[in-house]
Amino acid sequence: MSAEFVVRAAVPQDDPEQVFDVLWQLAPGDARPDASRLITAWRGLHAQAGRRLLLAVAGDAFVGTLDTLVAPNLTHGARPYMVVENVVVAPGWRRRGVARALMLAAFEQATEAGCYKVQLVSNAARTDAHRFYASVGFAQTAVGYRRYL
Repeated sequence: MSAEFVVRAAVPQDDPEQVFDVLWQLAPGDARPDASRLITAWRGLHAQAGRRLLLAVAGDAFVGTLDTLVAPNLTHGARPYMVVENVVVAPGWRRRGVARALMLAAFEQATEAGCYKVQLVSNAARTDAHRFYASVGFAQTAVGYRRYL
């Protein structure tokens, strides 16, 4: 953790518009969802069992996100696993330990939940992100597939 920012779980009272401002870095070409759709998704995120959005907060600004889902599982001794998505750091905050702090908080959450693994997928072109993921202990052990709808 840094004196410049703190990592905490998002709460329903946080402003989803401000959170989305950070998330938009992943797909800036996408249209911004209208406010009602964003609010519906925000409420759904908080209502979903096993779901937690981690935020890096500097003062009253959100500077990073990491979305987690702990999923029940029938294999591996019926231990759950964690899926990580939407790892985003605001441009002015990159290379300042934000992503590492978010990831360490996710690992702590996964350990507390008894998860046997944490997994994520990353766009093949994001080589800087891949180096970061390797630096926090991820190994490229699988081939991932996506089908966008």
